[in-house]
Amino acid sequence: MKNIIKEVAKANRTTEQEVKNEMRIAIKAAMQIKEPSAQAFWKQIAPDGKESPVEKVIASIALMVQNNRLCS
Repeated sequence: MKNIIKEVAKANRTTEQEVKNEMRIAIKAAMQIKEPSAQAFWKQIAPDGKESPVEKVIASIALMVQNNRLCS
């Protein structure tokens, strides 16, 4: 997981911490979307409704894609 964040940072000429900070901001904003399909998606990743760590979100999405279970 750290390699993914490291590669994104390198590609964007920034730090790993900045990548994680920006991802946290995006996750927080995405979790606020009221659209039913968005809420269903986040319920799969964070059933308790609390913001998940960036690494968990990435791993969960990767697993969903791998299993063809990403919400449409």
